[in-house]
Amino acid sequence: MIQSFHTNEASVLISDTKLVIGGWINVCDPTEEEVDQLIAEFKFPRDYITSVLDLNEVSRQEMLKEEDSNAPSLIVLQYPLLRVSELGYKEYTTFPISIILTEHTIITATKYIPHFITEIIDNHPNYVVDTTHQERFVLRMLWHISASYMYCLDEINAETRRLELLLTKSTKNEQLYALMSLQKSLIYFSTAIGSNKPVFEIMKETDRFSKDLLTRGFLHDVIVENNQANVMTSEYQQVLNQVSLVFSSVISNNLNNIMKILTSITIVLTIPTILGGIYGMNVDLPFMDTAGAFWLILGIMAIASIITAWILKKKNFF
Repeated sequence: MIQSFHTNEASVLISDTKLVIGGWINVCDPTEEEVDQLIAEFKFPRDYITSVLDLNEVSRQEMLKEEDSNAPSLIVLQYPLLRVSELGYKEYTTFPISIILTEHTIITATKYIPHFITEIIDNHPNYVVDTTHQERFVLRMLWHISASYMYCLDEINAETRRLELLLTKSTKNEQLYALMSLQKSLIYFSTAIGSNKPVFEIMKETDRFSKDLLTRGFLHDVIVENNQANVMTSEYQQVLNQVSLVFSSVISNNLNNIMKILTSITIVLTIPTILGGIYGMNVDLPFMDTAGAFWLILGIMAIASIITAWILKKKNFF
């Protein structure tokens, strides 16, 4: 799918009905025909677009440091996206996004459309962009990518706290599976954020993104946001590893408590069974000729069971 946009004088993003040179073109899961159309129009290498279809693509840049500013240049970064794992649990993973800078047009390409691009297209007040200034548009995109990690990390932290509340009464594996999905998400984040960092450092060395104070300051903010996401990811990884260990121990302990209670109940119920078995034998037994022997034996069973239960309770077996 190809969408074309430009910003008007009021900085409002306007959708174009046809491919317009000089604005922003957003490409999502492009077909072969769409790839061919863009390559023919803007004359850039094919892998600038098709790299987003490779889910193992790493962050990189091409032609950013070249002196020919008219030649198309490429920035590939990793952005986070919420998915559902095969086990049915929420899991964040990362996908590549290509940002292609041509002489007059900005092109972004993704396999799955990120949340921040949807908000930009919908003209959300917090996602305002300017397609007439390529460098600031790119930095705005980079900012939203880094901010997306921060948002996802907050969601992971909230989910971790929710799972912690289930810690004391959990005897099942569902919470462990959910924690495993969150741990996988943090591994993806750590790799992706670390992969994005060298690209930002290269951008600092280019005239294009350091020629004026405003652009250079915005790039600095993007780098700070990315570093903050990296630190938070590392911290949450350590927290989740600790919570996972505690979770395993608590689940094991809860199962042990259940088994202890069931064993105690079995011991208490065994006493009437033994006495009933003894008095069921066809031999001479005490009290067999006593009036009300049945009720007497029941009383002995009850008293013995109560005393046993009291002893077990005192020993903290209940």
